[in-house]
Amino acid sequence: MKTRKKILSIAIISLVLMMNLLQVFSYEKSRIPEYIKIGLFFDRTAKAMVAIESPEGIEAGIFYGEEYVPLFELKEKKIVLKKDVENGLGEGSYHIQIGQDFSSYREAEGFLSTIESIIRDGYLCYEGGWKVFVGIYSDENSAEENARQIRSYGYAAKPVMPSSTRVQVVDDYGNPIFMYDSSQDIYFAGRNRGVSVPIITVEGNKYRGAVTAKRLSNSDMTIINKLPLQEYLYGVVPAEMPAAWPMEALKAQAVSARVFTLSNLNKYQQFDFNLCATTNSQVYKGYSGEHPNTNRAVDETRSTIVTYQGNLIETFYHSNSGGYTESSENVWSAALPYARGIKDDFSLNELHSTWEVSFTKEDIKRQLASNNIFIGDIVDMKITSTSESGRVLSLVIYGTTGQETLEKQRSRTVLGLKSNYFFIDSNGFEKENGVAAINSSGIIFDNIALKNKKVVTASGVYNVGDSNNLYISNGRELQEIKDTSVVRASSDDFTIFGRGYGHGIGMSQYGAKKMGELGYSFEEILQHYYTGVKVE
Repeated sequence: MKTRKKILSIAIISLVLMMNLLQVFSYEKSRIPEYIKIGLFFDRTAKAMVAIESPEGIEAGIFYGEEYVPLFELKEKKIVLKKDVENGLGEGSYHIQIGQDFSSYREAEGFLSTIESIIRDGYLCYEGGWKVFVGIYSDENSAEENARQIRSYGYAAKPVMPSSTRVQVVDDYGNPIFMYDSSQDIYFAGRNRGVSVPIITVEGNKYRGAVTAKRLSNSDMTIINKLPLQEYLYGVVPAEMPAAWPMEALKAQAVSARVFTLSNLNKYQQFDFNLCATTNSQVYKGYSGEHPNTNRAVDETRSTIVTYQGNLIETFYHSNSGGYTESSENVWSAALPYARGIKDDFSLNELHSTWEVSFTKEDIKRQLASNNIFIGDIVDMKITSTSESGRVLSLVIYGTTGQETLEKQRSRTVLGLKSNYFFIDSNGFEKENGVAAINSSGIIFDNIALKNKKVVTASGVYNVGDSNNLYISNGRELQEIKDTSVVRASSDDFTIFGRGYGHGIGMSQYGAKKMGELGYSFEEILQHYYTGVKVE
């Protein structure tokens, strides 16, 4: 009997442990937010004013949790949001508040309608409560003068100072129609009048969801688009991958974009939104960029995510791997277990799988100077370290006054290359029958294949062919060079032969395209590019 109880106890403990492990190794999909906030303009691109319009008209609303609640409709189909700001000369946007604060929009609107016969051009303002304002005055004296006239009609009236957080909503003629404190999160959306998708247009680009302007310290207005996460992905996937590509590739891109979003929700917390609309996050073109194919890919992978041991991964992706993806620590610093370099034949013979670019020494000098690197005239370049995949980890550029070492992605960014998967002055990617190039400082290049190469001499162009009997002149004597030890005069040109486009981590988009064409599922695509992951 004791043995049975002991076995039963062990079974129960094992079951509890298994349940705990399942909780540890499973991502809670309830954590996926319904809405997301995207920064359209912020920081250096912030706006002093921005035009918003909708063909069905515009409504103002507020979000209570994950639910958008309309507050009231504007008469205008086009509005302009402006800063309520001083001009630095003691002049600015002064207003007059009439009456007291009101607890609701209906009360404030009701009061405004009772005074319209006496006081024209009144409008509502939402600042910790509802208020009735009138006018935009350049200075406090002008506002006080008009306030005295309003008080003569028996209404309380007082000047209101300009605010560093207030936003003006004006019509095409600059007349105020509403104002709000941007810390109150008032949003503007297209009216839902029987249309399938209410649209709001910002600076000529169409978006789903709602838009607001935030006044942040020492900045113009930050413009934010808040919309359902699913609808945000509609505007991302076709901007990151052509909508005509195979459906399974599009689905893989949709899942990657979703997981990237969830893994980076706090990236722009200081600006009060989640992600921006550029390549600094993911390219987002809103409703204007949507396509039925990519919308379908997003819908058919709804809530699908990629995890590693129960945690969301960082779904890095790039254009083309060039035949090998890269391990994360060879691009950045962290060695992520699911971001391992792999052989990727699917990316071969696709756009950007190989490329070639030539530089003169002056070109390189200019590239360095544009990155505040000054080492005099360029003498030579040498790759001193590569990763297992073949990407450049260290490139040394020699100058007459110094040298510069470019590590990891810096070789790509400083020289403006498609990737850091490249070789200099090589015969394709072969390293057989290689020789060393030597100058007065010693060996500066090695493994240079000479087969079928041409050498420029004072007498003309010499075809090396398959010859092993080579000679070089130093200007005083002729020396025979045998086997693979050849001295080569320095050239003013450098030809770089490269592979791939992008950082090389994670999913190769052109590789995903080829896999889709070959009949692989989006799950198989994702599991090929992300090591040891679970698609769920």
